[in-house]
Amino acid sequence: MGGPGSGNWYRWNVKETTESHHSIDIYFLRKRGCLMPGTMGTLSWSHHGRQTGVIGYRMETERVILNYRHRSNGGDWEDVEQEIRLEWTPCTLGGRRAWFICPGCGVRRAMLYGAGKYFLCRCCYNLNYASQHEGRCFRLLRKAQKIRARLGASTDISKPILSKPKGMHWKTFYRLRQKEGLTNMKAVALMDQYLSALKRYAGKDRFHQ
Repeated sequence: MGGPGSGNWYRWNVKETTESHHSIDIYFLRKRGCLMPGTMGTLSWSHHGRQTGVIGYRMETERVILNYRHRSNGGDWEDVEQEIRLEWTPCTLGGRRAWFICPGCGVRRAMLYGAGKYFLCRCCYNLNYASQHEGRCFRLLRKAQKIRARLGASTDISKPILSKPKGMHWKTFYRLRQKEGLTNMKAVALMDQYLSALKRYAGKDRFHQ
């Protein structure tokens, strides 16, 4: 379900990762004009078209107020109102950059996570990134897919990259396409090694049986 802060939420595995919890992104809010004092609305998350969470917010000078319901371990729902301070820092090339001040540690953060009763930073909740739980092969595949997305190509690594995105220099296009190809080759080589090892171990198991 839509809204000024609607987005996607994915649970990659049962371990505590940033991707397994609802999050609020300061860049996302600023891009959509949600940081102006007096702005009010809702932020919602969905997964495969099903809404998984929704909270209300109102923006005040130098702070945002969140309103939502929370329950722990299947207990009773409780109403929560959380205040999160904002801070602005100058950018090198002009303008200002917005930050959340984490209510837990007081450090500037761009992302806060709803891993408990309150939205706090990754460090306060001791969360890892999903990529930290992936093997090298899958990290390489993700890297190749990111390059392909930048080139406007399909994320299916089996499909060729034929066309150059409009506005991209040919030199950049060839460099990125070569980088994607090398990354793809490394990932496939690691996968082949992994499958070969599985076959060897399977053969040994059959032999001992």
